[in-house]
Amino acid sequence: MKVLLFVCLFCSAVANGQVAYVSPTESVIPNSETFPNSTSTDFQGRKLFKKNTGMIIGLQRGKYNSIELGGEAHWRKISLLKPHIIGATANLEYNFENNVIGYKAGMWMKRGRINLTYGANVSYFTNFKEGNRFGFGPSIGFRLLGLHLINGYNFLTKDKTEGDDVPIEVNSLYMSLRYYFPVTNSFTWDRKTMKKKRERQKARAERKKEREKNKDDGKSFWNKFKFGKKD
Repeated sequence: MKVLLFVCLFCSAVANGQVAYVSPTESVIPNSETFPNSTSTDFQGRKLFKKNTGMIIGLQRGKYNSIELGGEAHWRKISLLKPHIIGATANLEYNFENNVIGYKAGMWMKRGRINLTYGANVSYFTNFKEGNRFGFGPSIGFRLLGLHLINGYNFLTKDKTEGDDVPIEVNSLYMSLRYYFPVTNSFTWDRKTMKKKRERQKARAERKKEREKNKDDGKSFWNKFKFGKKD
């Protein structure tokens, strides 16, 4: 419990740092400067898609305690109406007490801003000897400010350990607390918005080209006028 309390305090102390993190290469959220000819109602129809990748660290509690380390990727739709986020995770969990390591891959999804996450995982566990088990199962959780509290269940295969070896010890029912550290971020608009943006850029380029052409024609006319006056 002391270790879990320490992880909670550490994660809550750095949670605000994740909210403030913005990559220098990121695009800006729509505003009057980005789209000067747009109205507030236009912004409601626009969808901003965000993809980021990062690292996770966590603590798992059940019949046995394990530490979790791995990577995670997020695909998020940022919108005033019906936002959602999809996550893909690949991590390992290690039980120091029983020397058991597990490899896990899974996906989860959340719709809305303050809703539960629903996911599923597949896993493989070994004790570095003859013992090994495969598993799969569902999970449900709650995610806020980079913290992800997950409650899950592993449906496990039988352990094939033979002789006097202790069967591999793995959590069936578990709860884990993870913290996500973003590393990379990228933003893209929906196709409709990108099409309008390209059309505006094309129109500005054509107007600029037309102004340069008119300017060159004016200089040419003035040069002819000066030449005729000199004669």
